[in-house]
Amino acid sequence: MNERRRPNLPPSSVAGRRRRGGRARGRRAGRPRLLWPVLAAGVVLVLAGGLALRSATEPADTAGASPSAETGGTEEARKDEPTPEAEKAKGEKEDAEKSGEKKGKGAGTGERPDPGSIPSSGPGTFATADGGGDRVGGSGRTLTYVVQVEDGIGISAQEVATEVERVLADERGWTADGKVGFRRVSGGTSDFRVRLATAGTVDDICGQYGLDTGGEVNCNVGQDVMVNLKRWLLATQYYADDVSSYRALIINHEVGHFLGHGHEGCPGAGRPAPVMMQQIKGLHGCRTNVWPYDADGRPITGPALG
Repeated sequence: MNERRRPNLPPSSVAGRRRRGGRARGRRAGRPRLLWPVLAAGVVLVLAGGLALRSATEPADTAGASPSAETGGTEEARKDEPTPEAEKAKGEKEDAEKSGEKKGKGAGTGERPDPGSIPSSGPGTFATADGGGDRVGGSGRTLTYVVQVEDGIGISAQEVATEVERVLADERGWTADGKVGFRRVSGGTSDFRVRLATAGTVDDICGQYGLDTGGEVNCNVGQDVMVNLKRWLLATQYYADDVSSYRALIINHEVGHFLGHGHEGCPGAGRPAPVMMQQIKGLHGCRTNVWPYDADGRPITGPALG
């Protein structure tokens, strides 16, 4: 067999070729290792760019503070926060309520004061409400009256007179019979007097006629319709939430006595209590009522009591 024979080369040429081949193989083997630093550098640049963008659009975190504290909370939370206008309105309302509470401890506001603040006795002298009112009622006899308030109890006679006039002018009142009429006066002679006084004074005046009011109730004696200050301000358990209505019951009941009406009982369970019933002693199945007539002009009565 014939063999190809390599040409005889000098040793230096062989060594040089080996070195060149080694360098070529080294470059080919090193290319994959060069890609990792490039890729890593790219990732760093991307992350750095993202952080820079975030720092430009978001506030930096503050140690110990929540995001809602920095931004004012979420939109829903801000809707629930009171506006300056709402805070002002709330303050005005609270001031008005406080003012009403203070006023309620005085004259005819209908508020129920602390029982301990109500004087139990007074000087027994009275102030008369000024002016007068128009005649109200039917075509029969006109009864004149004055309104008086005991001195020193902190209640205006004029305010009490306004309430009494309102009650006696109501279409469900005693004028509904079409006969009796009323007119308030401030001087001269009068047919009767409506007098608001402390419990002690009421007891004294009513006691002169043999009536025992016990520091608790009202009475009519002679020409005097005596109204107990305690009842005027506190009403009773049945009218605790409607003091104004109980005042109407006092006036209608005691003026009813002056007109000659006696006490009556409950006409039946669920029916309105007659105004001449002593409701302070219990309703006995009846419903509360403060007028002698209903809205249709029919009298509200019950069985006569001896």
